[in-house]
Amino acid sequence: MHCHGLRVRARQVAPWLRFASERRVAKLNIELPSQTRFLFVRRRRADATELEEELELPVWDEAKRITLTLEQRWRLRRRPAGVFTALTDLYISLATMEARELGDLVSLQCPLLRNLYLFVTLVAASNVSIRSDSLRSLLFRVENAQRLEVVAPNLEELTVSDATEAHVSAPKLSEVTWYGDIAYDPRRHCIADAGRHLRLLDLGSKCVVASLLQRFDKVDVLKLTLNLCDQTQRQGYTSFVNETTKLPECETLRLRVTLGDYYHNLASSMLHLLRSCNSTRKLSVKVDSGLPMQRYSCLLSCHCRLPESCKADDITLDALEEAKITFIRSSYEEVQFVEQLAGCHAPSLKKLVINCERWSDGPPTKEIQEKVCRMFLPDVEVKFNVT
Repeated sequence: MHCHGLRVRARQVAPWLRFASERRVAKLNIELPSQTRFLFVRRRRADATELEEELELPVWDEAKRITLTLEQRWRLRRRPAGVFTALTDLYISLATMEARELGDLVSLQCPLLRNLYLFVTLVAASNVSIRSDSLRSLLFRVENAQRLEVVAPNLEELTVSDATEAHVSAPKLSEVTWYGDIAYDPRRHCIADAGRHLRLLDLGSKCVVASLLQRFDKVDVLKLTLNLCDQTQRQGYTSFVNETTKLPECETLRLRVTLGDYYHNLASSMLHLLRSCNSTRKLSVKVDSGLPMQRYSCLLSCHCRLPESCKADDITLDALEEAKITFIRSSYEEVQFVEQLAGCHAPSLKKLVINCERWSDGPPTKEIQEKVCRMFLPDVEVKFNVT
């Protein structure tokens, strides 16, 4: 059920939930539009009924997949009696719940749950406990959660956003995504029992920290979002270098880089990371340079501007076979990075793809493309894609 463009009340959705439970529906999807804009249209103080509405989630045996995109002011209540005996997928977005009800729903009433997506707000600041023997993937983005405790012996995929404290016991964990404003801190966060090898480690721009990068020895795919904005001048670059001095061994490295208005040198930042990538086979770098009229580099005294920071001849990439670089808009720093990449010792490199998106000065000319091709060995296939 989709209700785009309508002001919807919880009491209007309740009959649909009852209908689904009575008809023994296997898959239920209820999606509401954001209701926030309606509060600004009506210039009077909303009463308690408008601000807080309750919606009860019924229980029926045949439900296998439930997706609820509701309204953040609605309080979603669980029916204490009954068990979802067949439910494997539960997605709850934009609702308010009590921490205990949330924990009991997942831990006690969903014995076969495999995939859980939570993007909700707790009624009050509380701890959340999730215990499940069947859970395979968990996305946890819960506002007002003081401490998250997860005991899931079969959990393989974990996504966490803005967890103030977290203790996760998951011996089969193979994929970790950590993003938001709160980085992993071993004093407040613990991924227990998990091995040292992951299929995927994906870190947001404020979560690229040594404590989590060095928690694992090997990662098949390492994805890092980097913000090279010069908000703290030299200290910012020094902090970036310290946090990323040692990366886990990875077969594929994917970097998404934002330069912003004030930024650190792109080439030296990328070369710093590549020094830890001797075993990397595939490299992908996507760079957004921002608007050309608003770009300013950091101070010349910054460490990223030192000549030794831009040296590439001491970097060995023995395993690198394929590189893909995507430039959103253009800048001198991007061309410099390609030149420095060509200076690395990469005897196995066979293919370089350069994607150019929304270049403000027009696409690279044929002469520039030929110049880039000459930077690399003849047996390296260099391909340009211009959009």
